[in-house]
Amino acid sequence: MTNFTYLARDSSGRITRGDLHVSSPVDLRTLLKKMGLQLVSFNAVPTKAQASLNRLHPRCWMPPRSRDIEFSLRQLAIMLRSGLTLVNALKALHGQTKLISLATILQTVQTRVARGDTLAAALAGHKVFPAIVVQLVSVGEQTGKLDQVLEQAAKYLGQRRTAIAEVRVALAYPTIVATAAILIAAYLIFAVIPELQKFLSAMGRKLPRMTQSLVDFAQWIQIHGSTLSLITVSLVIGMYLLARWQPGRLWLDTCLLRVPVIGGIFRLSGTANLAHALSVMMRSGIRLVEALAIAKRLQSNRFMANILAQASDSVVRGNTLAPALANRQEFSPVLASMVDVAEKTGQLESTLDEVAKFCEAELKSKIKRMSQLVEPAVIVIAGGIVGYVYIAFFMALMSAGGNFK
Repeated sequence: MTNFTYLARDSSGRITRGDLHVSSPVDLRTLLKKMGLQLVSFNAVPTKAQASLNRLHPRCWMPPRSRDIEFSLRQLAIMLRSGLTLVNALKALHGQTKLISLATILQTVQTRVARGDTLAAALAGHKVFPAIVVQLVSVGEQTGKLDQVLEQAAKYLGQRRTAIAEVRVALAYPTIVATAAILIAAYLIFAVIPELQKFLSAMGRKLPRMTQSLVDFAQWIQIHGSTLSLITVSLVIGMYLLARWQPGRLWLDTCLLRVPVIGGIFRLSGTANLAHALSVMMRSGIRLVEALAIAKRLQSNRFMANILAQASDSVVRGNTLAPALANRQEFSPVLASMVDVAEKTGQLESTLDEVAKFCEAELKSKIKRMSQLVEPAVIVIAGGIVGYVYIAFFMALMSAGGNFK
């Protein structure tokens, strides 16, 4: 038997809160139905021993992920739609959150809202909530459609998380293969072959030329290892400082967009992100100028963000959006052409949504093609390295056995 806290709605629509000791959520729903109540949300209350054990789990103390924020926004929207006040909904959400870091944030938000602050102002004090979420919540509070806006914000976070996950999955396999090949080759070169060399030297024999080349390479690495490490660390620190310096970050982002294949993926990703963000914000009631300012902050590429700043200035001066995006190779060409038609027909929000879907489909296709090209290339290169090392290794073994001339 487990103790459940629940939120339920009676026949008049009034929300009630309580707790019941039942064996499962199904039994909870059935029992509440017999009581004339419709279950809205519930949370299993752990025992003191379980709560202490949960607190020992490292995940409970980690910062909230995008998935956690998305789920919390959806829960909050459901509670508000069910008739709960914002303060009570935040209190219930705080009680249902198992992640300690997120629970602390929600408790702070609830306290500020109870003092009279707006939800948007309370969320803005925490970096885990993106700027688009804060702005959407602000509009939702002004229009009285907070539950709908929270759903749109959660949907936006979910789509962005899915797009990022697809890129990571596409690059995971070749990365694992390359890493494994390098580790195996390094082990043979630096650990196994030198021992064979000692054994052959004791027997008065020399290593085969192919094997000797690997030994020479290992010795060269050992001699110059400290210098190479110093150069590598210096390059990493230099790139980090360059990325932290605004002109340097702008130069790096500009170069990144010019890289073959990779640059095209970043341009499609930036276009899809921009189109989807503008569509969500404008559908929620945010003006185009404000939406462009927020979209600028959402762009991770500084060069693309600067283009959006110029587009925002152009719109402020009374121009339409399409000319500001035309002839710009940083965004997909379909964006400017579709926006031009949409502004003439007055269907900018729906058109931007279609552009986002088109670019996301193209992005998935491009990532799939890239992974199909990268995987064989990585396998061939890694296989060549490992194969060379293995042949050299077995030649040394044959030489040790006296069967190699």
